[in-house]
Amino acid sequence: MAETFFFSTDHLIVLVFFSLFLCICPKLTKNLLPYSHLVEKVICVLIVSEIVLEQLTLITMKQYDVLSSLPIGVSRFAAYMCILILIFKQSQLYNVFYSWTLVSCIGELIFFKDMGCRFPNFIYFLYIGSKCLLIYANVYMSEVRKFRISKFAIRDNIIMCLLYFSFIVLLNILTKAHYDYSFSTYNILSIFIFMILTTIIYIPSYLSDKDDFRLIKKRTK
Repeated sequence: MAETFFFSTDHLIVLVFFSLFLCICPKLTKNLLPYSHLVEKVICVLIVSEIVLEQLTLITMKQYDVLSSLPIGVSRFAAYMCILILIFKQSQLYNVFYSWTLVSCIGELIFFKDMGCRFPNFIYFLYIGSKCLLIYANVYMSEVRKFRISKFAIRDNIIMCLLYFSFIVLLNILTKAHYDYSFSTYNILSIFIFMILTTIIYIPSYLSDKDDFRLIKKRTK
């Protein structure tokens, strides 16, 4: 981690502003349903633009390394799922996108990775903006599009975790690459922590669905 930023005053200020963003995010999705097609295109364009800008910035800064700089991190895969959901209407991916976005984005902002430069550099703002954009997309899907996780969410999440992390681990071993697993760390333990946290997130939704079912059942008696 970058000693000049990780849990420094600047980092804590970023976390405070991110917390405020989480509070106001639902309000930014109100009355958007009539413009949903435009909003979804804008979200997708912003995601792609941010990824391209990040890659160009790394090249410009002469920090690009194919063994560590490709956009294949866990939050990047969440971004690709977001595009598939919004453009190609692959709503079943919301089962995985829902938990991956929350855990990866919040985790990566708390455990900030070493950016290889001092704050404030443009790449910091791209990094922070990408997390905020994914959180916003998640809230938008839930509040505007009314996407809901299904009863297969835990199963889908475990399958996707096994596929993704197997790919990253094998890539690191076979090519001597050094792509982090989750929470900006290369520790294998972070994979299991990620899987546990993304599974726990579904429990409140399952409990809520059961309560709704019981309520409906009582009304029909």
